[in-house]
Amino acid sequence: MPDPMEAFETWLLHRVGQAVEAGEVSGDLLAALGTEKEKARELPQEDGHPVAVQDIARRLELLVDQAEKTLAALEAQPIVTRELLLRRIVEAWLEGEREAYRAHRLARESDVDP
Repeated sequence: MPDPMEAFETWLLHRVGQAVEAGEVSGDLLAALGTEKEKARELPQEDGHPVAVQDIARRLELLVDQAEKTLAALEAQPIVTRELLLRRIVEAWLEGEREAYRAHRLARESDVDP
């Protein structure tokens, strides 16, 4: 049986790749995800988990304890539900990345206009 996390990672990279190809986000985003994926694979799970929780807490502006509880609740869900939730979270994150990229491009264009 395929690893659900591997399937999710493949989907994530494909989804971000689509956004890069459409010019909606910077190509640097895809490269950064690949780098993060490789770094995460190099760490033993027990070492990587606290780092991941701290990163999630920082990004979502949560306390680490809240992030731990949220992750535990997510992990307790059936695989199908968990994957659906993860995909929705990614789509919301990707929309934020699109908005930031558009704002950055507009700011650059306004700097160039005479």
